[in-house]
Amino acid sequence: MSHSIRKPKPAAGPPLAVVWRRIETLRPDPVNPRSHSPKQIRQLTRSIGAFGFNVPILVDRTLRIIAGHGRLLAARELGWREVPTIVLDHLSEAETRAFMIADNRVAESAVWNNTLLTEQIKAISLDSPGFAIETTGFELSEIELLTGGGALRRAKRSRRPAPRPAAAPTITRSGEWWQLGRHRVGCGNLAEAVEAILAGEENVVVVLAANPAAADTIIRRWQARTGDSARHIASGREFTESPGGASDAG
Repeated sequence: MSHSIRKPKPAAGPPLAVVWRRIETLRPDPVNPRSHSPKQIRQLTRSIGAFGFNVPILVDRTLRIIAGHGRLLAARELGWREVPTIVLDHLSEAETRAFMIADNRVAESAVWNNTLLTEQIKAISLDSPGFAIETTGFELSEIELLTGGGALRRAKRSRRPAPRPAAAPTITRSGEWWQLGRHRVGCGNLAEAVEAILAGEENVVVVLAANPAAADTIIRRWQARTGDSARHIASGREFTESPGGASDAG
């Protein structure tokens, strides 16, 4: 004896129609538990700008938004005046609330297959080298990390520090002293500096620089402010920027 079991046909949902409506007629839900960060709005703006508004905003019979708050914000950023909508007037208030939560929560359960994702991104880059790959919703840094930079066809940035410009040759040499008006600047030892201070006239400043470059800096600044020229105490020559002048010191 045989029995035939008929499976019930799935109930057909109500017909859904896409209607373009002006943005100001739509009502964001004040108790929507889902927030949208500036980063997500930028991602949605890039996507809509590149592909169009392909996912309508879902609203109830009063045009309160059920799903699509972020897309509405992105449309405003782009200057859109109308957006596509679908009215879900077959849901009760409780069902509407539950669907709003489910629409966001269920998507969070999905996971990426990184191998297939990498292949897709590389294929897009190869087929359309000038395509703005960020419209996928992934930032360039994320794509570089995922694909090792291969999808972007960009040369990897060198991790070597940029070479520093060569330092200008110093005029002062270690052990030398320069006369700056009544004052003295030198790159010598502490005993010589103390001796110069004790033997100096009133209001005379004696500076012992840490190295020849520091002495040069002090002398250049003094000359720039006074318009005078420093003189080498031993030879009497003027302080000069030229390497030739520096080689004459001794």
